[in-house]
Amino acid sequence: MMTTTHAESYARTEAGKAEIRAHSIKLSRPARNLLMVIDASCSGDAWIGKVNGSTQADLDVLIAARLIAPQAGSGPRTVHQRVPVEVAVRDWTYDALYTLLTHEAKERFGLIKGYRLILKIEGCSDLAGMQAVALDFVEQIRKAGSSTGAIIEVEALGVPAGWGAPI
Repeated sequence: MMTTTHAESYARTEAGKAEIRAHSIKLSRPARNLLMVIDASCSGDAWIGKVNGSTQADLDVLIAARLIAPQAGSGPRTVHQRVPVEVAVRDWTYDALYTLLTHEAKERFGLIKGYRLILKIEGCSDLAGMQAVALDFVEQIRKAGSSTGAIIEVEALGVPAGWGAPI
């Protein structure tokens, strides 16, 4: 297989959205996580860097299965195109928010605070509850005086780069 770069942005197709619900195609865990979180907010290469364990091959599998497709004429969103986090979380699925938040909770907040956040996540039975936890997650990162690493995950929710940065 030829190594390619994925500088363009991708979005889920209708088949990709259906696959998230049905789990009918056997995908590796990193490929499924990539499918759940990918959107046109950044390039395919950037998403590979954000999703733990994912590789170019995982992205290639999603493209070949037509679960995602390049967005014609769209590159990564700039800071000026970002939307408030309250609006951005409305575009995320329950599964995508669950994956992002559970993965980042302990890493970003440590064992005790991370465990508390995971308990909140596990207590959510619907999308609205998960969205509320995501907003709380972003607010906690803001209060903690976010590091560059934390900003990457929060940007995925639609928060502009540079917030909470030291002056």
